[in-house]
Amino acid sequence: MKKVVFPPIFALVLQTILLASLTVPVTATAQVNILTHSGFLDSVGYYHVAGEVQNVGDQAVDFVKVTATFYDSSDVVIATSFTYTTIELLLAGRKSPFDVIVIDETQAANVDHYSLGVTFSATEPLPQGLEILSNSSYVDVVGYMHVVGEIENIESGAATFVKVAATFYDETGTVVGTSFTYSDPSELEAGQTAPFEVILLHKSRVLLTTNYSVTAESSQYAIIPEFPSLIILPLFMISTLLAAILYRRKHSM
Repeated sequence: MKKVVFPPIFALVLQTILLASLTVPVTATAQVNILTHSGFLDSVGYYHVAGEVQNVGDQAVDFVKVTATFYDSSDVVIATSFTYTTIELLLAGRKSPFDVIVIDETQAANVDHYSLGVTFSATEPLPQGLEILSNSSYVDVVGYMHVVGEIENIESGAATFVKVAATFYDETGTVVGTSFTYSDPSELEAGQTAPFEVILLHKSRVLLTTNYSVTAESSQYAIIPEFPSLIILPLFMISTLLAAILYRRKHSM
């Protein structure tokens, strides 16, 4: 068997990568962005701002607080309100819905527009131990939208307060509504599954809904994402690896 010798350029690049990984400090950053949102009056007379945030940093965050300032048609502030995201701890890249509400009917009726701000705290991540096995949706005869499914605790420890959140979007991808529930039962032992049912009660928002997403968490675990993240290598590393493979094939013949 012939000894495989890597070309000098490959050895140089590999040495550079290894040295960089040893000498360049890696600093984790936390950043949360508000993605999309929309405002509406519900049938009771409350004003809602339904939306979605995403942790676009590389560090887990919690206490994600969304604050809304509401204005009338003369651009005068008439109310403020805040909420915390439905999913309390967001791993890097994860999203969560939110719903800011003005419950004073007089103020709600006078809302013309609003502005949003977000604050958060960096924290340690949770392990991924929950998996949504399947889900489907339907609209009942009253006009409410139901998202039903099943969730499993795939970890070795118990999962308590298992919360399932749904975000509803229109055809443009804008959030038009949010809702959440707890699994039944809300505590899952290792390997246990449970059903869930999230209901969107705002009929006007159901009419706008064309698709939805579902996420979940417990006090101990985060959810496994439905689609795995892609690991993207830098272009020069891909070309270098391909060159090494071709070189090895050529000299092993």
